[in-house]
This record gives sequence, structure tokens and C-alpha cells, in this order.
Amino acid sequence: MSRIVTFTNLFPSAMLPGHGLFVYERMRRVAQATKLPWSVVAPVPQVAWFFRNGAYRQWAAVPRQETWNGVEIEHPRYRHWPGFSQRRQADAMAAGARDVVHRLAAMGPIVLDAHYLWPDGVAAAQLAREVGVPYTLTARGSDLNVVAQDRVVAARIAEAAAGAFQCCAVSRALGERFAAVAKLPRERILEVRNGVDLERFAPGDSRAARAQLGLPAEGRLLLGVGRLVPGKGFELAAKALPGLPEDVRLVLVGDGPERAAIAEAGGARVILLGARPPAEVAVAYRAADLFVLPSEREGWPNVVTEALASGLRVVATRVGGIPQILGDRQTEDPSIGALVPSGDQEALTRTLREVLAVPGDRQHVRRFAERYGWTEPIAQLVRVFERALAGSKA
Repeated sequence: MSRIVTFTNLFPSAMLPGHGLFVYERMRRVAQATKLPWSVVAPVPQVAWFFRNGAYRQWAAVPRQETWNGVEIEHPRYRHWPGFSQRRQADAMAAGARDVVHRLAAMGPIVLDAHYLWPDGVAAAQLAREVGVPYTLTARGSDLNVVAQDRVVAARIAEAAAGAFQCCAVSRALGERFAAVAKLPRERILEVRNGVDLERFAPGDSRAARAQLGLPAEGRLLLGVGRLVPGKGFELAAKALPGLPEDVRLVLVGDGPERAAIAEAGGARVILLGARPPAEVAVAYRAADLFVLPSEREGWPNVVTEALASGLRVVATRVGGIPQILGDRQTEDPSIGALVPSGDQEALTRTLREVLAVPGDRQHVRRFAERYGWTEPIAQLVRVFERALAGSKA
């Protein structure tokens, strides 16, 4: 029987249940809609023992095979030298996953569904050509915005894209970047946005949510969700606090190397909740008054649609797919949110102050967000996979 095989390092496991959760949420819905068997090949980097700390220690503990939330996952290993082997990663990943992919292809017709272009997408393209099966590529953000700035990587991505059954990007801006890097006509890139779970992320009892997370019952809360790394800009949000009313605090869900710098910048007005499971992230949205994302770059940030679905207005940078999510609004309309230039501390502080000065209407924001459910993107993807497995590009 025909099968969809998702190929990506960005996928949850028993050891890392939050890693690449967005790929799982998308593809489990595709599998349900197509009623096709679905399995996952999620290669794991294998590093020398002296690199094996932090995240690499967790990777080492990932089982080679597992069933996670009902999905059969294979975790073949590939050799990786952190900081030294970027241009060799795709070939190393393909070598590590070769036996697994060949075995799955021998079981019956498959389409290889690759997420993140480097090294995952290029490795998948190489293996798909070897076994003679169609493959799809999905660009998700930094694979094009950061990694593809390397000319060798960009050339390999272009080669892989040229032979793909379908190239996808999660936002309009990323589709344009994909076409430019791959030197393809823009119409060859299908825009398939991410969806948002409109049941999990919804307005609710703010006071109860605050109590559940141990947050202050009084005052207004800005919320940021994501890795605490320089590119997310949360230190700018912390530095904005002195320019905001005294009752406003910044709550951050996530962890990373910028944790200490953010805490120092915002002092007692910053509340760091650390990494939380999806159910608790949904509670955090209900607890907050305004969402902030001052990123330097983004693809289609799911946290923005999650916040909107929860009834939160959004103040974010004008990068990637964020303007598209907010309906291409400019800063004049605070009813849904506002956009600011990346890295502009003064503009961020001023805009946060202006949006906070206007009471928000959670139900109005929620109605706006309902356009971002999963129905449309899943229908697009079902058509792609059905055509790929039928052997037709019509």
C-alpha cells in the first residue's frame, strides 16, 4: 500500500517531545485526511564523545526506533562535527539514513516528505533519486534565511528543488526567497501556511490561568514564547519595560542562552517560566494581555497564530510571514496588533505603550484568527500527496 514517509530531523521523540512539534501537527492531519499509512525517518546527529553535552547528550539517548503518539519513527544516526561540517551535513545525513529509506521504498510506493531544506531536504532528494520515488520539500525559515546564505549550500538546495515533485514554503515571503535561492519561477513554490489548533488555543479564564501558572493576579502581562536566543529579540522586550506603565510585566515561556541577559535587562519585571509543554503554553496565552515577538527573522511563526487564536493582540517585527498573518496591517490598527521594524528599541517601546493604552477585545481577535485553522493547508497537501503517489503532476 502507498505510504507517506516524512523525512526530517525536526520531529518529536520520547526524549525531545517538543522538538519539531509543528511538523507532527501538520502531517498527522494529512495522514488522517488521506487515510494513508504514515511513517517518519528522523535522522539524529551522532557526535564524538567530547561534544556530547547539552542537546547532544539528549540526542544520544533517542532510541533508534520508537512509536511516539502512534507514529512509527526511525532515528538513523549520521556523523556530525559541530561547527565544522555544515557543507557535508546533507551527504552525511543521506549516508546515515540510506538503509532505512531503501527498506521503506522496497515495501511499496512511497512519497518522501522532507521538512527543512538543509540538510534534511537535500539528503531526502538524494535518497529519493536513488530509489526512484517522488519527494516534496518544505522550507520553514532559517534554512533559507540563514543557512542558504552559504553559496555551496544554496547550490545544493537549488539542485534538490529542481527535481522535487513539489516545493512548499510556509509563507509568501519565504516562497519568494525559496524561488530566488532555487532559481525557480515563483509559481513552482506552493505556499502552504501552518495551521493553528483552534480548540487548544482559545480565550479563557485569565484569572484561573494566572493562578495555574503562579503568575501575578494583578497588573498586565506581556507574553513572549520561544527560544531565548538573540534572534528572537526578547532582550529588547525586556529593555522596553522601563518605558511602559509600572503595572506591566514581561512573561517568557522558553529557555536558551539569553536567559541571564534578559533577566538582567528587565529585572524584577521579567518572569521566566522556562520551557513548558503545549498544554501549559495554551494556559500562558490565556493568562496574558498582549503578545510580543521582536524577532530578527521568521518563516511562519506558529506562536503568533496561537496568540491570536487565544484572543491576544500581537506586537511583532515586520519580518517573514508576520505581516501576512496580521493581514498586512501597518501600525495604525491596534485592534489586532502592530508591526515594528526589527531591532528598533524605540519603536518597540513606543508601540507597546500605544497598544496597551487601547483595551483589547479578545473575541474580536479570536474571530480574526479563525481564518488560520488547518482546513485549507491540509486540503492543499492532500492534493499534493495524492498526485505524487498517482505519478501525475497534473
